[in-house]
Parts: sequence; C-alpha cells; structure tokens
Amino acid sequence: MKQEKFDSIIDTAKKLFARYGLRKTSIDDLARMARVAKATIYNYFGSKDRIYLEVLRIEADEILKKILLSVNEKDSPKDKLFTFAAAKFRYTRNAVNILNLDREGSKNLFPGAEQIRNNLFEQEIKIIQAILSEGVAAGKFYLNDAAFSARTIAHALKGFELNWLVHESREKIEYYLDEFLNTIFFGMLKEKKN
Repeated sequence: MKQEKFDSIIDTAKKLFARYGLRKTSIDDLARMARVAKATIYNYFGSKDRIYLEVLRIEADEILKKILLSVNEKDSPKDKLFTFAAAKFRYTRNAVNILNLDREGSKNLFPGAEQIRNNLFEQEIKIIQAILSEGVAAGKFYLNDAAFSARTIAHALKGFELNWLVHESREKIEYYLDEFLNTIFFGMLKEKKN
C-alpha cells in the first residue's frame, strides 16, 4: 500500500465522517474527494466500516500520544493530573470522529468502534493510575486504592466529556476542571481529617 494513497484516503475519510457521519458518507464520495479509484479504497480497506475503524484508531492513538506528551512535561503528580484532564478535553475536542462516536453511541454502530472507544478509556485509566501511584510513592497523595481511584476519576471525566465538549467554551471547561480537581485534591470538608 502506497503511503501517499493511504494518507489521502484516511485524511479525506476523517473529514467526511466528521461532517456527515458513517451512514451518510459514501465510498463514491470518499473516492472522488481523495482522488483515487473506488477499487483502490476496497483494495486497501475492504469496506467503509474498516476505513471508519482505522480513522477512529488513528484518532484514539493521537489523543493518547498528545496526552502523554503533555503529562510527561510536568514534574509533580498534582501538575500531571491537572495536565492530564486539560489535555484529555483539549485533544478529544479535536478528534471529531471519536467525539461523534460518543454522541451517536458506539453501541449503535458496530462492535469494532465500541472496542476502540473502550480501549481509549482503559488507556486513560492507566495514565491516571500511574500518576496517582507516583503521587502515593512520593508521599504527595493518600489513597487506599490507586486503581479504584483512577477508574473513578476517569468515569467522572467521561461523564462530563460529551456535555462539556459540545456545549461549553474552552475557558468554561478549564474552570470546571479546576473546580473538579480542586475538590479531589482538597475535598469539601472545612476541618482537616487526621
């Protein structure tokens, strides 16, 4: 497979799927916009669904790569956790097909799409767990179970994700994340527990 044709098909598919969704995007439109023969698309991918899965996989990989780069620039576990949350929302907002997958519900499409979204979520949990474990080891965080806490934080962020990314400005999201993470770090109780 020539990389140039592959990239052209994927780049075009990203745009068309983002704009029209999986169901309304046709192979004919994709071939015309990518300036390749319809047969070339079938030879490389086999079906429109497989192109869509490849687009989702690439977007998920890009999100994780950018999140990790952002997190690894920070030194303290607290800064890493704040950076993780901000980067997750920033890069997910730019991954339109992943975001649309959440809007439409991955279960309404097909199992491969749901698996890609679930894998992305599990990788996010691993990143959070590594940050929390680092904080515990450094004596910065006190947790009974870093794995459980990581999963809880990931679920909370996922619950906010679709609503915030669709309906809120970047500034509002940053404000919400600060409030959410401040609650996690400092709690709500006025008196400190020993």
